[in-house]
Amino acid sequence: MKKILIILIILVGLTGIWFGLRFLIGGEEPVACTMEAKLCPDGSYVSRTGPDCEFALCPDALQWLAIKQAIANCEVESVWQTHDRRVEAKLKNGEELTSVEPELDDIINIAEAAEEKCGRIRIGTE
Repeated sequence: MKKILIILIILVGLTGIWFGLRFLIGGEEPVACTMEAKLCPDGSYVSRTGPDCEFALCPDALQWLAIKQAIANCEVESVWQTHDRRVEAKLKNGEELTSVEPELDDIINIAEAAEEKCGRIRIGTE
C-alpha cells in the first residue's frame, strides 16, 4: 500500500512538471490583432489576421494567385490583358478567372515563361 501511494505521488508530480514545462516552453499565448481594415482596389475591405496580424489578401490578390497557379499547372488556354491591368484567363476546362495584375504586362511575362513547360498560351491585349 505504501509503495502504491509513493508511485501515485511521483506520477502526480511528474504530470505537474510536464504540464508546467509544456506551458513555459510551447504555450503560445493567443494573439489579439488591432481592429484595422485595409481598403482593397475593388472597394472591399480586409482585416488583420493570423499569428502575425498581417492583413488578409484582397480578393483580386487571391484571384491573381489563382491565375498564376493555373498557368504553373498548365491549365490555361489563353489570357487577355487590358490597359487598366485587368486580366482574364480562360482555362482549358472552360472556366474563366479574372483579376488585376500588379504591373502591366505581368501576365504576358508569366505566360511566356511557362511556354517551355506548358506549350504556347494564347495572349491578347488591347
